[in-house]
Amino acid sequence: MPFRLDEVRTFLLSYFESLQDTGGRYGAYRAGPRLRTDLYASLDVALMRAIMGENLLALPEKQRAEWTDHINSFAESTHNQPITGCYGDTHGHSKLHANGMVIGALGMIGGKMRHPVTLYDGFNSPEKVAGWLETIDWARQWSASHLFWGGMHCFSFSARCMPAWFDAVFAWLNANVDEKTGWWRKGVPHSDRHQPLGGSVHIVPIYEHHGRAFPYPERVIDSVLAMQLPNGYWLQHNGAPYVTYLELDALYAYRVMQTWAPNYRRDDVMKSVDRFGTCVIEYFNQKRDMIAAHHPHLVLGLVGTFGLLQHLQPDRFVDSVKWSDIFSDRQLYRTKEVEVF
Repeated sequence: MPFRLDEVRTFLLSYFESLQDTGGRYGAYRAGPRLRTDLYASLDVALMRAIMGENLLALPEKQRAEWTDHINSFAESTHNQPITGCYGDTHGHSKLHANGMVIGALGMIGGKMRHPVTLYDGFNSPEKVAGWLETIDWARQWSASHLFWGGMHCFSFSARCMPAWFDAVFAWLNANVDEKTGWWRKGVPHSDRHQPLGGSVHIVPIYEHHGRAFPYPERVIDSVLAMQLPNGYWLQHNGAPYVTYLELDALYAYRVMQTWAPNYRRDDVMKSVDRFGTCVIEYFNQKRDMIAAHHPHLVLGLVGTFGLLQHLQPDRFVDSVKWSDIFSDRQLYRTKEVEVF
């Protein structure tokens, strides 16, 4: 029986509405019921509404301006200190992760960043690329790769990015990916089983979005299949399973690697997706109240998961509109359109 994503949309839009600060600017969303508004809640809701197929540029100009102003109210400006273009209130994430989130949200609502960004200065020329990539904690790359995603990946769409920069980035990445597993970084042991999958998906989109072939798609498919747990999930932990970003990561790996190896172990991949699809349907049906109590940033992972499931199993996960996800959707990376100089 098909799973109705339109019903999921209706539920989530009601959830978003419950978080809107009714006395504040449009786009000011709360971190949870009766909690304060924060930066990430407003960014997350913008991304989720866009992923679920809404054209936010069709909103009235006044609403989009208020949403932009709310986001930019978190732009850091410290007395007697240089302005870096960073955003504060980052929900525990790095400045570069927040940079990527802000670019995604502002791009969808037609806004501009408040200040020029200096966060790219450490890697914004071909000569700086290798040295900066060496500083990434490849053993703990699930979180460390956020620096690449909100840094190098977002910079790759900047008006300041030059062709020679791409050659330097891809040369380093291709030389350091493990040909046996498809994971980064070759020769560096991972701190736990989750690190290479959670890390690689923040890097692989630069291949997809710039039309470069990833060198070992078959090995990634092998690795993701081998990582799936007997219960159908990918994140190993104590207690009842729940849908995490690592499940989103696994589905994105399947989707993007199939663009380079479309027929490789296809039946195995679809069986894997089918197993997890049953898990996520059960999770959503049983945990709606819990989902509605989460910070929107946790729900963003679930929304992207549904978008990837719709792509991989369109006859099972159905809606009248096409969903996307945080990694595949090129519209979430409009750096050139939102940056200021």
